[in-house]
Amino acid sequence: MTASEDTMQYYLPNQLFDRGRLLEDRVLAVKDGVSQAIIPRAQLDDACEVISVNGTLSPGFVETQANGGGGVLFNDSPDRQGIETMLAAHRQYGTVAMLPTFITDTPERYHQAIAAIAEGVEAGIPGLIGGHFEGPFLHPEKKGTHQQRFFRTPDDADFACFAEHQSALQHSIISLAPERLPAGTVKRFHELGLHINMAHSMATHDDLIAANSEGLTGITHLYNAMRPMQGRDPGPIGSAVSLDLYAGIIADGVHSHPFALRSAYQLLGAERLMLVTDSMHTIGTDIKEFMLTGQKVFVREDRLVNEAGSLAGAHVTLLRCLHNAIRYMHADLESALKMAVSTPANYLGRADLASISHRRCADIICLDDQLALKDWYQ
Repeated sequence: MTASEDTMQYYLPNQLFDRGRLLEDRVLAVKDGVSQAIIPRAQLDDACEVISVNGTLSPGFVETQANGGGGVLFNDSPDRQGIETMLAAHRQYGTVAMLPTFITDTPERYHQAIAAIAEGVEAGIPGLIGGHFEGPFLHPEKKGTHQQRFFRTPDDADFACFAEHQSALQHSIISLAPERLPAGTVKRFHELGLHINMAHSMATHDDLIAANSEGLTGITHLYNAMRPMQGRDPGPIGSAVSLDLYAGIIADGVHSHPFALRSAYQLLGAERLMLVTDSMHTIGTDIKEFMLTGQKVFVREDRLVNEAGSLAGAHVTLLRCLHNAIRYMHADLESALKMAVSTPANYLGRADLASISHRRCADIICLDDQLALKDWYQ
């Protein structure tokens, strides 16, 4: 590799994370604000000027479950402006790709959210890769903060709406309680190209086996709103291991005890476990209470609770979840970055988001020795 007269720049970080691996002695070649290649330091011509970066370079985080941000809740603003506000709010904490999450609501609002995500993807909104549609096909015994009055089974209008926008929703997730739905429902959603997760469910191991045979491949917020693992019924937690399911986990130390986070990591590993925030619009704001589908929700330190005291979401960022993966799960930095970047990217069929090559520099983050975000691109 020789120096050229063009605008190529060469950055040498302490470490570089690419496609699930932490690499050392690698230079990132950049031209016009876009990364071009990863080059072994020893292969770079001595005539090339190298810019040292005191930190770890990585593709930005990939969030598969966030309900809001920047004062906007997606359920309240299922439109382009709402989506863009959410994305901008999370970007300041290192998240560069996201599935805005729409929870249980009326059929009309549900279809509006589906269309808004599809239209945003087609318009090329930076960072929008699809949507996460959590509910309304859930189990009332595990409703959490979802409004039971909106619970139902999918109808022809739902399938028609997803089919209409199918091409733009290929990297989206639909979360449901499979045991509540007629046989063949999961398969029908799967054939539309959606990623199917179990959520807010009383599904047994047998239920998960049946759903997996139809195309269910993931679990939403592992541990929360599902059966516990037992000797005679491993439930979703044990089933995730035997069925090689992916699982999102809210790594705030509140939704799941730190020891439980550690156990999930030991069971599933960084190749199947995905860090998620389940965050609301309170991130980056001074909001202390708000209304969510007719319920009052309160900010209580690092958590959100409804009037009944049930958890209603998290007040955490993916950057904090990365820290907690290292602190509570005892994961090394490479594994923590896998759970925040490459594993969710691979699950959604967007392996490009796990690569640091051919990316806008704005979508590449730098973590210092304390794992705080720092500027790196000159």
